Amino acid sequence: MAVIGASAGLVGAATAVLFFFQPWRSCPYEDTSVGCAMLPNDAAVMVITLGVAVVGAGVFVVCMLSLFARRLRAIRRPCGRARVCT
Repeated sequence: MAVIGASAGLVGAATAVLFFFQPWRSCPYEDTSVGCAMLPNDAAVMVITLGVAVVGAGVFVVCMLSLFARRLRAIRRPCGRARVCT
């Protein structure tokens, strides 16, 4: 699940950055594509991908904290489920 969260976060962030710079856009009043106005559909895609990135990062953090807590419990209880180590 952590891999899915990390993948979703990275893909969402990369797509949002791509739509921010919009290298496919050209306009007569600006030399660079970044200076061109963003279309409403492009802005919607960018907002959605930012949301995907945030949710993916959240899933990744929760999974990593869960894994850390599980390992911490295993360190505190080295004998498994037994109460007394022999």
